[in-house]
Amino acid sequence: MEYKSETKNCVNCKQDFTIEPDDFGFYEKIKVPPPTFCPECRLQRRLMWRNERTFYRRVCDLCQKNIISTYDKNQPFPVYCQKCWWGDDWDPYSYGRDFDFSRPFFMQFKELLNKVPMLNMQNDDGIASLNSEYAQDFAFSKNCYLTSAGWYCDNAMYSYYTCYDRDVADSFFLNNSERCYECLESDRLFDSKYSRLCFDSMDLNFCYDLRNCQNCFMCVGLRGKNYHIRNKAYTREAYLEELAKENLGKRNNIKKRKEEFNSIILKFPNNFSHIIKSLHSTGNMLLNSKMSRDSFWAGNLENCRYLVFLDGAKDCYDCNNSGNPNLCYECVTPDNSFNNLFSIFCWKCTYNFYSNNCHSSNNIFGSIGLKHAEYSIFNKKYSKENYENLKEKIVEHMKKTGEWGEFFPSLVSPYSYNETLNMDFFLLNKNETERKGLNWKEEKDRNYNITLHQDRIPENINDVGEDILNEVIECAHDGNCGHKCSTAFKLIERELQFYKKMNVPIPTLCPNCRYYERIKQRNSPRLWHRKCMKKDCLNEFETSYAPDRPEIVYCEKCYQQEVY
Repeated sequence: MEYKSETKNCVNCKQDFTIEPDDFGFYEKIKVPPPTFCPECRLQRRLMWRNERTFYRRVCDLCQKNIISTYDKNQPFPVYCQKCWWGDDWDPYSYGRDFDFSRPFFMQFKELLNKVPMLNMQNDDGIASLNSEYAQDFAFSKNCYLTSAGWYCDNAMYSYYTCYDRDVADSFFLNNSERCYECLESDRLFDSKYSRLCFDSMDLNFCYDLRNCQNCFMCVGLRGKNYHIRNKAYTREAYLEELAKENLGKRNNIKKRKEEFNSIILKFPNNFSHIIKSLHSTGNMLLNSKMSRDSFWAGNLENCRYLVFLDGAKDCYDCNNSGNPNLCYECVTPDNSFNNLFSIFCWKCTYNFYSNNCHSSNNIFGSIGLKHAEYSIFNKKYSKENYENLKEKIVEHMKKTGEWGEFFPSLVSPYSYNETLNMDFFLLNKNETERKGLNWKEEKDRNYNITLHQDRIPENINDVGEDILNEVIECAHDGNCGHKCSTAFKLIERELQFYKKMNVPIPTLCPNCRYYERIKQRNSPRLWHRKCMKKDCLNEFETSYAPDRPEIVYCEKCYQQEVY
């Protein structure tokens, strides 16, 4: 069948969006109707199911041990620790129920959601991970702490979306790297700090857009260089001598160099899109991909569209924060799954529809918390024949109610808007959130006493002793930043060891404030139509650099003429 492009009006934001012929082919292949929400509104709806940074102290409702959870104690459903949830002391099928054809599907799913026990943190600590109980959406890792979205890491701290890393902290979208601090949107880095958009490089400090470089300081746009300072070549001896003078273990020196660095990078042109070793693809921060469009912070994609934070995917649309899904659509974290539609945190599943937190299961519909299950609807077992018949009847029912082909409404999520990843991309205040009919969670007063104020934090990491581990350190923002500031923080032992090993001064901001300061630097997951900013160039392109951003943006041809 031959399809034509169609312009639709988003039922949510009322803006027009285009469905192209290949899109129609994909929707036909998986037997769902075309979307009624635009790509941005679809992402916003899915992000309502990801709480990355708001954690609560509570007890496991099974073993009664103290735990940290992404769900507060006022949720209607039980919350279990990792050991209890993955264990055999409870039966998710005991919550099974019949489908009621007189009522909407999403209403019934919400009722089931309010009953079935949930994982305190979405990870596999004690199963395939070790000592990573405070890492949200993490797998196959060890010694990871207060970091979110990643896998196959060792000693990752306070970072977001890290894969195959070792000894990294305060970083964002960093892969295949080791010994890195405050590095963003980079791959294959070693022993580097305060750098962004750097690839296959080592020993970098304050570097931007470097490839195949070593021993560089305050450099931009270099290729295959060694021993450079501010893009000027030095001998090895002179380079090391100059770098030692910088004394980068001292906080005030770091502050000065950050200000200089931020000024320098605005003087150099950026490629309109940072797509590395990829073919026929659009978006930004794409690595080793082909035939994939409108995708961001992802690698190893094939024939995909509208993906965000993916490590490997094939024939997928509208998925986020996942690895190795195949033929999945409108899913949140369908890791290693095949033909998952409208699912949330369902790992290693096949033919899974409208389900949440199910694992290693096949042919399930509208279920929650199942493991190694098959032919189940609303947590109730069926024969294969009865499952297929009932499933088709439910699909027809959902078509009549307008639910089939739509992801879960935002209000079905157990999280309030300001608890979710939406605050990173679609920032709303309380009034704006409530006008949209969404929930807002008021923050409670924090009960602790600050024992180490800013003016007493040692300036140099070499002057810091082990006793700082006992201190409650004041955050410099003091809650006045809108960054979910915790106003104070503590260090853990391996964190202090990392700072000393990397010659990094003790931070003055809490982890939340450090995180939001980092993500200010990255672009949004959408594209704008713009023209090349080089004089007399007429080339146009789609770019993730918004028109109001301060960077200089060039087309590919003009950009390549500028790199060194």
